[in-house]
Amino acid sequence: MTRKTEIGYYVLLVVMVLGSLRFGHLMWQQQQTLSHLQKQAKQLKQKQSSVKTSHQKVKQVVAKSTITRASETSQQFFNLAYNWSSGSDYKKRITKIEQSKLVTSQVLANDYLFPKVGGTADYIDNNGLKSSVVQVAYYPKTTNDNETSGVVGVAVNAKHDSDVGNGETRYYYFNMTYLANDNQISSLDYIGRLAINQSTDFNTFNPYE
Repeated sequence: MTRKTEIGYYVLLVVMVLGSLRFGHLMWQQQQTLSHLQKQAKQLKQKQSSVKTSHQKVKQVVAKSTITRASETSQQFFNLAYNWSSGSDYKKRITKIEQSKLVTSQVLANDYLFPKVGGTADYIDNNGLKSSVVQVAYYPKTTNDNETSGVVGVAVNAKHDSDVGNGETRYYYFNMTYLANDNQISSLDYIGRLAINQSTDFNTFNPYE
């Protein structure tokens, strides 16, 4: 091998080595870039999943809050509507409820809750009739961020002065709609009373069966 050929061979070898190193570096860069992109994609997916889960939890908390407020508002309302021990207390119910702003005017116009019958207050005083709320239970059916609808059950005890024992407890049920933004019961429609042979345990009763 001549000196010139030998030099040419080494030059070619150097070029090939440099080319190989360059190619290897490019492949390493591509691999690093791909790995970085995959890592970013994974982080984005985790973040989206976290945001989705967080949003779902917020919605669940809001819904629970709406149901809790509806239950509390219905308890306040029925305590004002059905707790009285004299004809004077009975007459003041509507005024107290209006001032509380717990219900809309539509509910105040409910003939079942507020019958426009004269002489009731006199009957209450003449017979020593007393009414007291025993329990109020709300059974939600549909709920969103601002509104919940369902059934509310009310146990009310009535007792005359002449009664022996603790009087009689009756269980009334209403369809109810509650608006969270207004903190008001917007509709309340009487369904009926539980029969004597029906379960009157609010903890086990299911109005949707």
